[in-house]
Amino acid sequence: MRLLALAAVFLAAQALAQSPAQRELNGLTGVPAGTRCFRSVAQAQEMSRHYVASAMCPQLNPMSAARFVNAMHALDVADADFLSDACHVQLKLMFRAGREWIARDQARNCAQTAQEMGRIRYFKDYVKPRE
Repeated sequence: MRLLALAAVFLAAQALAQSPAQRELNGLTGVPAGTRCFRSVAQAQEMSRHYVASAMCPQLNPMSAARFVNAMHALDVADADFLSDACHVQLKLMFRAGREWIARDQARNCAQTAQEMGRIRYFKDYVKPRE
């Protein structure tokens, strides 16, 4: 019985560790309450946009999926459940939002994304040198 009580306290603490944005994203995507995909949903969205831009924008080199996942971990964006199927659904939505944002004004949004990526040490290698 004592073990069950400790487990309940632990699970409650995990749910409280979620950011409000992660709770909202879980609700929108039907993910079980308490699922922790991202430490910062805003930063995950930005990184997802950088990932899709690397394949869409002429001033960027394509990023591999493995490098993207490593960056999420290295920059401490990934949370406890990051590699779960539930979090995969949320990443797919972020990738789609990034593609749609870039496509709305590709020239301007690619330039903006390349500038952002040039300021992040982990992504500088993906920005092509100006000719």
